[in-house]
Amino acid sequence: MKQLNLRKACSFTKVPYALAIIFIVTIMLLPTGCSRVPSTDPYLAEDRDTGWVKDITYLEETLPKVHKNLYFNLSEQDFLQQLEELKNKVPVYSDEQMEIALNVILAGMGDTHTGSNISSEYRYPLELHWFAEGIYIMGTSKEYQELLNARIITLNGKKIEEAADMLRPLLAGANESWFKTQVIYYLPMPGVLKYFGLSKEDEIGLDVELENGKMQTVKLKPISHKDYVPTEGLTESVPLYKSRPDENYWYEYLEDEKIIYFNYSSCRQMRDKPFEIFRKEFWHFVKSHEVNKLVIDIRENRGGISTILDPFIKEVKNSDFNQQGKLYVITGKNTFSSAVLNAVSLKKKTKAYFVGEATGGEPNHYGEVKQFKLPNSEITIRYSTKYFHWLDQDVNTLEPDKVIEETFDDYRQGAVPVLEWIINRN
Repeated sequence: MKQLNLRKACSFTKVPYALAIIFIVTIMLLPTGCSRVPSTDPYLAEDRDTGWVKDITYLEETLPKVHKNLYFNLSEQDFLQQLEELKNKVPVYSDEQMEIALNVILAGMGDTHTGSNISSEYRYPLELHWFAEGIYIMGTSKEYQELLNARIITLNGKKIEEAADMLRPLLAGANESWFKTQVIYYLPMPGVLKYFGLSKEDEIGLDVELENGKMQTVKLKPISHKDYVPTEGLTESVPLYKSRPDENYWYEYLEDEKIIYFNYSSCRQMRDKPFEIFRKEFWHFVKSHEVNKLVIDIRENRGGISTILDPFIKEVKNSDFNQQGKLYVITGKNTFSSAVLNAVSLKKKTKAYFVGEATGGEPNHYGEVKQFKLPNSEITIRYSTKYFHWLDQDVNTLEPDKVIEETFDDYRQGAVPVLEWIINRN
């Protein structure tokens, strides 16, 4: 097969795994705003323990009123009982333990758009990613840079996959794809590892397979967020779909292959180029060039406003691309929320062939997020205000027609097997 021009120049790959607050990505998935929630004034407290008890009371009284359907997965009785048990633990739990416990309860509601953050002053210097071969270290501090691109085998003597599975209560509503994208943010948190019994001391031990194939055991100590400056691994080249991380949507013409590649990485407008203007430029380009295939790549799209893409989907439906062998959609573990709605729309309205990995989001799900703050801890609680029902069958992911998993070797080499497969498909 001839060499394909699907990569950019060799460079340090910017790995988007900042960990300061878990689930910060979820806040940005959908429009947020103020909701009609009760005044916090009667719930304010002067001491720490009373403050936590009143915060929990405020949560149990407010969340059921503002959520679209809070008890669709967990009963009201179980929810209230868990909150009552948490109130009893206030005197013995640290603030971080309280936040973790609260997240476990909210995750148990089964709605991946409802939850809160876990704030942590310290972290282990690890930026992780879950590839087909396992969990790899994509970034770390200068002190441990020999670990870059290493695969983690064990954490404190436990297989890393088993360790990750012990954190599943924090992601109880997630499908397997979303679990793998999110658990990597929890694993470097000392408080989380202690809470779930994965460590007793601050220091942790890792057995890793280095990039050269050698095994190594290393001890890691926590570092404060403000002192942490990650060093990232060197890749041979940057894959096409990661080449323009600052743009929400863009296209590139693969002239030799006669393919127009459309990357849609966020369901959000760009100020300097609204999507309506982008659409016009896109179709003008298509009409003035020889194009045999249209590829729509939403593998990195975690959501936003689903309706932005609707006019484009209608245009695709009415175009010459809407036939077998000419229209492809790439999905992945990071395809979530509004991006899944767009994927379902393309699947229902066009003859697109789906390639890649199962989506992190569910076709039918709660969303359209709003938020409120607990009066004393000032923790932000996100909640869903709408239910999106797009498929008759109750499935927790959108499976592609052709599964091509993301591998570390492909990432390391800057390869794009999904696009190469599409190019070579007649």
